[in-house]
Amino acid sequence: MDAVQGMHETKDAARSKALSLREGLGDAVRLQAGLRIRDTLRKSSLASSVGTVAAYVSMGTEASTLPLLDWLLESGHTLLVPRLGTGRELLWGRLDDMGSLKDAGTHRPKEPDSEVLPPEILSKADIILVPALAVDRQGNRLGRGAAWYDQALRHRSPTALTLAVCWPWEFQKETLPAEPHDVRMDGVLTPDGFTLLATRMP
Repeated sequence: MDAVQGMHETKDAARSKALSLREGLGDAVRLQAGLRIRDTLRKSSLASSVGTVAAYVSMGTEASTLPLLDWLLESGHTLLVPRLGTGRELLWGRLDDMGSLKDAGTHRPKEPDSEVLPPEILSKADIILVPALAVDRQGNRLGRGAAWYDQALRHRSPTALTLAVCWPWEFQKETLPAEPHDVRMDGVLTPDGFTLLATRMP
């Protein structure tokens, strides 16, 4: 087994463990977690002077992002959410109204019925919220393995704040396996609070 294959198998095992720990999380638990995430961001100074936020529409076992999206819209932010294409490129759509979110197919998050925007639009975002199955103290993030976000984040602004969103137990002390293409996070947002990582501290 070569090093790359070994790294992939290690990541796959970590994903399986993370997903197994999420089993049994019902709608009420995920919604309550989403309300706490919204309140954490609302009470912080992070979004006070921000114009554009790139977020995502939660699905499956993820903490609900719907309360946060609703609050960002009410606060007057420009809000971008993913539009999944047929390849590995992550496209975007502007979310202007929660009612515009439509089913996009099996195992896909809901998407706005707005214009499809190119990957480069991410350069306009001041804050980027990224789903994670795990993240460590060095900012290494474990995603679902398709590398959607690692490719998308190549278009981010150098000044953008990139935050991993996960469950509290998924923010861990143990170092996660990482490859050269993996993009490190600047901070972590969970239902228990917000942490700015050392990689982004002055």
